[in-house]
Amino acid sequence: MLQSLHIHNFALIEDLHITFGEGVTIFTGETGAGKSILLDAIGMLTGKRASASFVRQGTDSFLVEGAFFFAETDHDIWNLLQENHIERDDCQIVISRQFHRSGRGTSLINGTLVPTGIVKKIGEYFLDIHGQFDNQLIFDPTYHVRILDHLTPQLQIARSTYDDLYGQWHCLCTQIRQLRHDESEKARLLSVLDFQIKEIESAQLRPGEDEVLEQNINRASHAGHIQNNLNDALFCLEGGDRQKGAVEQIEAMHRSLEKASEYDADFKEIAGKIETLSYEIEDIHDVLLHYADSFDFDEHALDHMQARMAVIEKLKRKYGFTIEEILTFLDKARMDYERLDQSEGVLTSLQAEAQHREQDLRRQAGILQELRLSAGKEFRRTMGQALVQMGMPGCRIAFQVQPMTAVSAMGADSIELYFSANTGEDMKPLAKIASGGEISRIALALKTSSRNMIVGQTIIFDEIDVGISGQTGLQVADHIRRLRHKSQVFCITHLPQTAASADHHYFIYKKEIHGRTVTQVRVLSDREHIVEIARMFAGNDTTKESIEAARQLVLQVRRE
Repeated sequence: MLQSLHIHNFALIEDLHITFGEGVTIFTGETGAGKSILLDAIGMLTGKRASASFVRQGTDSFLVEGAFFFAETDHDIWNLLQENHIERDDCQIVISRQFHRSGRGTSLINGTLVPTGIVKKIGEYFLDIHGQFDNQLIFDPTYHVRILDHLTPQLQIARSTYDDLYGQWHCLCTQIRQLRHDESEKARLLSVLDFQIKEIESAQLRPGEDEVLEQNINRASHAGHIQNNLNDALFCLEGGDRQKGAVEQIEAMHRSLEKASEYDADFKEIAGKIETLSYEIEDIHDVLLHYADSFDFDEHALDHMQARMAVIEKLKRKYGFTIEEILTFLDKARMDYERLDQSEGVLTSLQAEAQHREQDLRRQAGILQELRLSAGKEFRRTMGQALVQMGMPGCRIAFQVQPMTAVSAMGADSIELYFSANTGEDMKPLAKIASGGEISRIALALKTSSRNMIVGQTIIFDEIDVGISGQTGLQVADHIRRLRHKSQVFCITHLPQTAASADHHYFIYKKEIHGRTVTQVRVLSDREHIVEIARMFAGNDTTKESIEAARQLVLQVRRE
């Protein structure tokens, strides 16, 4: 649902903030007041192409921002945000588009910079615009398929079953394509894999081996330094002919303090600490002696370790940064080799399974075809009645479904809505012959009868009621009111019957400010709503009679 809209420096709109509510929102105003400008601005939120001509004269850029709210259970929009790495902000999305006169533009969704294509994808999820010359979905054959396959519960189940079978068949076909290498490519890959496997296996790698080698090489490379420093440390502990070592000196210190403690008890504690220290020094002395006795520098061993390390580093450069990654590569190479080596047998098996799946798929496509034809007959009847009610008595609309010859994702060669505006005329693709006014009314009829509506979506109709009046206008208003239970509905209209369906009514007008023309929008009170409908009846010379007629019309429409 579109909760609020901010438009800045867009054509005749200088700065406009509008907050919207649920239900039916009506926009009225004199011709040329700026209703189409408002629709163009909203269209920016669906990724429509921006133009420098939209930038208000005397300014550098325009800005259009829309805040949308959606249900927490609407997983489709959560998935769209996650797929496009857009930050979640509770259950709100803010789409913002700025466009400079120079032709440079930026698009943001929840503060994240995104390409216009993402704005289009997410914007069209929230907004379904049906203008005189601008319809977002109704000309798209994939939308026609969605409408048809949601007409009955049986069709939905059959289509879901077909989709599962198609997914399995398509997966098998993908595996078959991967196995169908030409012989030279297969031989080349086998040769490469064989070399890689043998090279890694011959090294007989062990996890963690490189870390141990690195430590041993470092120790062996600095054997001279270690030996010299070790000798110095032992000399400090043992001493020499002219100098006593630390071991002897600490023992002497301990004896002196022990004697002193016989005369002063305060030395007892210190003597104990020195005794403990002497034990630790002796332990250190023993460890260093053991290390010195076992320390042996072998130049050939160093050469061997360095050669082994060179082999490991070479493998790391080719197959992974660690030994574990190299061994993982080896496992995968063995599997790939086995798969390619046995590919002929696997390919034959996959082809047989794919053929079996295709038979199941074609049987299910036949079931789909029968259900589609049956549902299509009822659709043709109910849509015909709805269009007659909307002032299109000679119109016919139906699905043209071509049975599947080559396997396809939708279970048919083609599915498209066909239309004829006049009795006796051949039906042709809807996109080629329907006028803007006809398309808007067809879209309204589809929406009121569709099981495939996005709950909470904002549906916008631009002058859907062109060329109709009287009872037909009441029927159009009734269909609009039906949509309010599932969707937010915006209508731009000149027809009193349509305006009477409003839950919220906005009046669009032009005003001169500081010598510049500005389009402004004002929300009407209940009384102003009635007066505006009276004006649409009788022009600016409204009377008590026209106001009363407007009040009765509102009551009649809301009772429908």
